Amino acid sequence: MKKILAVVILCIMAIGTGYAQKGEMTAGLQFQVGAGSGLANPGLGAKFSYSITDPWRLAASVDYDFKVKRTSVWDINVDCHYQFFFGKGFRVYPLLGITVVGYHTTPPKDLQRAFEAAGQKAHSVNTTCVGMNIGGGFQYDINDAWGVYTEVKGQCVSNHGSRFVWSVGGCYKF
Repeated sequence: MKKILAVVILCIMAIGTGYAQKGEMTAGLQFQVGAGSGLANPGLGAKFSYSITDPWRLAASVDYDFKVKRTSVWDINVDCHYQFFFGKGFRVYPLLGITVVGYHTTPPKDLQRAFEAAGQKAHSVNTTCVGMNIGGGFQYDINDAWGVYTEVKGQCVSNHGSRFVWSVGGCYKF
């Protein structure tokens, strides 16, 4: 787990080194809904992207999905976008990337009571999965400083099955 997080942090820092190069950078907030394994969690996140060249862009995001049915979900993503520009301010892109998804599940109340009656404690379950993202999105640049976007992606992860994520957000361009 520590190695996975270290690799993700290094990837995010590598994106940040783009300050020395010329390219469009954006930072923004997003609302998302993740669904999979019989669970649909709404959540919030932050996203940073850097355009390496006009069509190629790297994007890193961190999201936290709120607790639903005793389960909360978080994810860290590093995606690569290939942008197609249409008219002024409109772009469409497919995406491919890596993800680390964490699940935190608490036991049901009746199970907690049964364990307490037996003098034991029911423990919550934490699961971390690594996988890949595949999907697409579009962005509309409102003006030179602000943009809005939406993305749809599938997170194909090990251990816990795949999930579908839809995000809507706004970004500030540097």
